[in-house]
Amino acid sequence: MKIVEETRTRLQLKHRPLRDWLTGWCILTLCLSFLIYCLFFESASIKITCNRLSSNQINCELRRFTLLGRMEKLKIFDLQEAYILTKTGSRRGKTYQVVIVTPFGYFALLSHVSYQENQEVIFIINDFINSGKTFLLVQQNQRHYLFFLSLFLLVMIAIAAFFATSTVTTCTFYKSIDKVFIERKSLRVNQVIEHALENILRFDIQEK
Repeated sequence: MKIVEETRTRLQLKHRPLRDWLTGWCILTLCLSFLIYCLFFESASIKITCNRLSSNQINCELRRFTLLGRMEKLKIFDLQEAYILTKTGSRRGKTYQVVIVTPFGYFALLSHVSYQENQEVIFIINDFINSGKTFLLVQQNQRHYLFFLSLFLLVMIAIAAFFATSTVTTCTFYKSIDKVFIERKSLRVNQVIEHALENILRFDIQEK
């Protein structure tokens, strides 16, 4: 608390929780940005359809769907092979991702699918490339992962919003009317507590 006004008959102290505001708004901004990315840009599911036009010509279409239903289409020509790309995180956690190889570049599929599911996908794709089959349909889904991640982010946003809207406390002592007023203001609360000065026995400093 800081003294903002001091006269012969009046003393006013005010506490602004700047650290809580800064922490809350930083976390709120990061979580909200990540949530928007998860909902609008991260693929929740994919669908690949391929047609064999000749023995060495395969045309495919890759469709990516977000949690909110936004769809993106990609054309893939002349599949060569599919393999699993293993990524190791900072805590030695591993994620697995199917990568499709073509003469024109690489196409990565979903990044939070189990190793077993990815194995099934590359087996189906490579079997189609090496066989005489004329049609291929492959699907992958990570909606559950994105749903629980979005739920976690919503909880973090709620906690961050609580800190970002921490109350400003103003304590005003009046000698002339023998009273003290404690006022708490924020977006969540607007409260005034009144006490008589004679009821105050002492002041203590409490460390946080």
